[in-house]
Amino acid sequence: MGNKPAREPPLSKRQLQQYTQTTHFSEAEVTALYHHYKRISSSIQRDGVIDQNEFRQALGAGVNSVFVDRIFTIFDSNHDSLLSFDEFVHGLSGFCDRANRDEKLELSFRVYDIDGDGYISKEELMSMLRASLVNLGALHLSEDQIIRVLDATFSEVDINHDGRISFEEYKLMVLRNPIILENLTVQSKAIAKMPP
Repeated sequence: MGNKPAREPPLSKRQLQQYTQTTHFSEAEVTALYHHYKRISSSIQRDGVIDQNEFRQALGAGVNSVFVDRIFTIFDSNHDSLLSFDEFVHGLSGFCDRANRDEKLELSFRVYDIDGDGYISKEELMSMLRASLVNLGALHLSEDQIIRVLDATFSEVDINHDGRISFEEYKLMVLRNPIILENLTVQSKAIAKMPP
């Protein structure tokens, strides 16, 4: 009655099985994610999909969170600026602790490869570095210090000195610094314990 949307039915057994076969989540985790998705998708507008503002709000991110916006863009596989449950659960699966290293490498590389050309440019890395510093809040670097960090990173990672970081160069860097992937990992056990 009134403006209340119709209550969404729970996922069917078939849907649950499909998601457990195509993601790294168990049935209990998919169900918990579905309830979480429904809560997020109705937090600002009750339309059954997650828009960018709802995604930012759910992650406690500010209006100008470049990192969160990149994650949203990567999850949004059909590029309609909205996340369906399918996009949400498959996107999160890449961050799951059960995702293999190659999946996490590919996903994390895509976060930095803003224009999707298969390389990380200095401008893209600078944008993400600035965004990370803003999100950290406590760490304040001058523009000169940021440029030195950027130059040092490229000096170490850009093996062929072509002014951009390829996936293979990125992979070598991450293998030497595995904490990069550890910081992008969602613990599966915690998902199933989320309140409905």
